Amino acid sequence: MREKMNRNISVYYRFKFSQNMLIIGPVLVPYMLFKGLSYSEMMLLQSISAVAVVLFEVPTGSIADRVSRKFSLVISSVIMALGLSLYILCGSFLAFALAELLFGLGMTFSSGADSAILYESLSRMEREREYSKIEAKAMSNIFVGQAVGSIASGLLYSVSPYIPFWISLGMLFLSSGFSLFFTEPDHGERSRELYLVHVARSFGDAVKKPRVRWALYFSALMGVMLRASFWLYEPYFKLVRLDIALYGVVFAGFNVVCALSSRYLMKLFENVRPRKSLTVLGLLMGGAYLIPLILLNVGSLAFLALGQIVRALYQPIMRFYINRQIEDAFRATIISIVSLTASLSFAVFSPLIGLGLDRAGAIPVYLVMGLISVGGSLFLWRVRNLQKRKKAAADRESALEETVS
Repeated sequence: MREKMNRNISVYYRFKFSQNMLIIGPVLVPYMLFKGLSYSEMMLLQSISAVAVVLFEVPTGSIADRVSRKFSLVISSVIMALGLSLYILCGSFLAFALAELLFGLGMTFSSGADSAILYESLSRMEREREYSKIEAKAMSNIFVGQAVGSIASGLLYSVSPYIPFWISLGMLFLSSGFSLFFTEPDHGERSRELYLVHVARSFGDAVKKPRVRWALYFSALMGVMLRASFWLYEPYFKLVRLDIALYGVVFAGFNVVCALSSRYLMKLFENVRPRKSLTVLGLLMGGAYLIPLILLNVGSLAFLALGQIVRALYQPIMRFYINRQIEDAFRATIISIVSLTASLSFAVFSPLIGLGLDRAGAIPVYLVMGLISVGGSLFLWRVRNLQKRKKAAADRESALEETVS
């Protein structure tokens, strides 16, 4: 069994790489403009996608807990591929909305299951502390691949807007094939409760534990700040008059920053408490919005790369933080609940961001996003300190009662 668990790690690298090797990123906004969408419609589509994640995140996480992590991963990429196919074959807003629903559903099948199968495979070999390192290495591989893919994407898009999408579709089917090679870890704690009971207990566990509750708050903040940043690059590129032919080169540079951050900067955070690390990432995200406003030229694109550091490190640190707090029986479901919080937050605020872009432009939107990111991170740092003080006071009171009795 140990050999199979060790093989799961190499399969995880292949699955994660191929499922995330979608080279449409640099040309997605131009592609949507080519299809006749406005910024408001684009952000509304992202809100629809986020709502899909909200609706499906916990049920699919529960399937991973109660049925099979492997089953969830196999069908995840297939459903995502169906959604991407609609982007290629159709051109109406309604078709794109259906595509986002399918893509969101596919993402939810893998969002908790992939992390759970990796952590549990390591746990069976007593190597849990390697989780962040392995997750970071997987992300680094993805970012290197996307760096190359970003340059290719711009060139291929100039030949035909559809070529990057067809290549990405093939990668999704490849990832589904890789997922067949996972070995399901033994689950001594697999939940046999009714679905609603299982979900209710998972929610209760998440809310009851202060550390997980804090992770929910922080996930809600970063769900908007980090995910919206991708859609805000193109308006900033226009603001500094960056030629569209260079979009792929810039995104390639962003992915190189991500790859280097995943491989080398993660080591700086290994001995730092995850909560402190996450707070630092929140402040960096604020800097990625605010500093480019000060310079407002092509050179300021380098400061947008601060957001790429956050993109590289946020998921491994957050998932390690959560995994340490929860049991195997509820692991995928609670991870899904945290992801749900981020998606719900993004679903609520992304249409407002789109309206802001259409009516006020990039500068006011960047300013507001930066201030919220910095202010929210500092506020949540304060919240966690208050949680710790409250727990310490409760522990002292409990110890005093035991002494008296």
